[in-house]
Amino acid sequence: AALPPGVEDTFVPMLLYNSDRSAKTFLHPPSFDDDNTDDDGGYQKIKDQITNSGTSGALGATGGQKAYFYGFVTETKTGPNVVSIDIQSGLAPNQTW
Repeated sequence: AALPPGVEDTFVPMLLYNSDRSAKTFLHPPSFDDDNTDDDGGYQKIKDQITNSGTSGALGATGGQKAYFYGFVTETKTGPNVVSIDIQSGLAPNQTW
């Protein structure tokens, strides 16, 4: 999800989840400092895609934006499952869930 209009330049965690919310995680903004100015986690690319092409959330424009991405969950035997999204293929079509 993205922030409501007027505060788009604020960096906040974004919630990622699948259709039944059995896999959830937060995508945290990068911590920019003098030594690290690259966003190697893809946060800004995802934020830009949501801002430019996303749809309104359940609360309408005042509740921010959301977007649907192609992704998958990798199950692990010894730790938490890993939620991955594909930011190269563009957004997935809007979903009804």
